[in-house]
Amino acid sequence: MAVEIFMPKMSDHMEAGEIVGWLAKEGDRVEKGQPIMELLTDKVVAELEAPASGVLKSIRAGAEAGAIVPVGETMAFIAEPDEEVPVLPSLAPAEETKPSPPPTSRPAPSEAEPGRVRATPAVRRIAKELGVDLTLVKGTGPGGRIKEEDIRAFAEAAAAAPALQPNEAGVEWLDVTPVQRLTGQRMVESVQTTPQFALTIGVDMTHALALRESLMEQVVAETGERLSITAILVKVVGAALKHYPRANVSFEGGRIKVHPHANIGVAVGTDDGLVVPVIREVDRKSLIQITRELKAFREKAREMRFSTEDLSGGTFTLSNLGMYGIDHFQAIINPPQSGILAVGRIIKTPVGLPDDTIALRPMMRLTLTVDHRTMDGIQGAQFLAEVKRRLEQPYLLL
Repeated sequence: MAVEIFMPKMSDHMEAGEIVGWLAKEGDRVEKGQPIMELLTDKVVAELEAPASGVLKSIRAGAEAGAIVPVGETMAFIAEPDEEVPVLPSLAPAEETKPSPPPTSRPAPSEAEPGRVRATPAVRRIAKELGVDLTLVKGTGPGGRIKEEDIRAFAEAAAAAPALQPNEAGVEWLDVTPVQRLTGQRMVESVQTTPQFALTIGVDMTHALALRESLMEQVVAETGERLSITAILVKVVGAALKHYPRANVSFEGGRIKVHPHANIGVAVGTDDGLVVPVIREVDRKSLIQITRELKAFREKAREMRFSTEDLSGGTFTLSNLGMYGIDHFQAIINPPQSGILAVGRIIKTPVGLPDDTIALRPMMRLTLTVDHRTMDGIQGAQFLAEVKRRLEQPYLLL
C-alpha cells in the first residue's frame, strides 16, 4: 500500500515548511528512516526521513526547492515498484497561499529589505564568518534564496573594492534570525495568554555531585562525554514528573491533558537562537542514554539540523544557565506546556545545619514557572519539593 510523504508538523506552532531540496529523486529505491528531503522551518533545517521502504513516486509538481508547503500537505508517495499511485495537482505558488496584504502607501518590500532575507542557517553562519551583510546580497537560488556561492562571491568582490568608511553614528544593524523571531513571538504569546507564576527553592547538591563523580568514569567510557549536571537534572525531573503526573500536563482547548510519559525539552543556545530539542520518555531512560542524546543534540545544533522528531512532542522544559554563572532566573513557559524549570549555578553557600552549626554547601537554586490553569501554588510547590528531594537523595535514581 502506498505511503504518503507529507509536510510534518515539527513544532506546536509550525504551520508550513519550505523545501530546501530533495535528497532522493523520483524512481529511487529508499529505505525506511533514510533522509529523503531537507526542510526549512522557522527554527532549523531538518531532514525528512522516509516513512517506509519502497520506490519514491509521483513527486508533486511544484514540490521543489523554495516551495512553501502547508503542514499536512502531501508531496509524494512511497510504493512498490509496480504499484499505481495518485497524480496530485500542482502545488500553488507560495504567493497564492498567503492572503493579500491590505492596501498601504508603503512600497512593497524587496528581497533585500531587512527581515526578508531567505537563507538557511548554514548560509547565515558562513555570512557571519565572512562579515557579509545578507541584506546586501542578491540571491541566485529559487525564489531569491541566498546560496553559499552568493556569499563567497560577494565577499570576494567586497575585498577587491575600496574600503567603505563607517557611518558617523557607528550604528550597526543585525538581522533577526528566523529562530529568534519565532522565539520572540512565542514568548510574547505566552506572557499575554498564560497566567504564570514562579516558585524558587534552594537545593543542596552535595550528594548529587558525589554521585556524578562516582559515575563519571563509566559514563565517559560508554559515551565519550562527561556526565553533566544537565543530564542528572533531566533524569531527576523525569522521575519527579512520573511520580507527580499533575506537573506533566498541557493546557489545550480549555482542558488539561495529562501525558503518559515525560518528554523533556532541553534549551540549547546557538548562534542562530534558542532551540529546544526533546528527549522522549525520560522516565524510561538511563543517565547513559540521556548523555548520548544530549551529545547528539549539541552536534546537531552546530549546523542547526534536526530530525522531524527532535523538536516536537515536549511535555516539560528544562533551561540551565548555571554554566554561564547565572544564580537565578525565571523562564517563560512554552505553550501548550504548563511548566518550565530554570536552573542556576552551583555555588558554595553558608548553610545552617540541624545541629546549629554552619557549613559551606554546594547550593543550587531552581525556579519553576507554572501555568496557573493547570497547577496552583501548593501543587507547584509539591512538585518542586519532589525535584529537590530526588537531587538531595540521588540514590533514588539507582
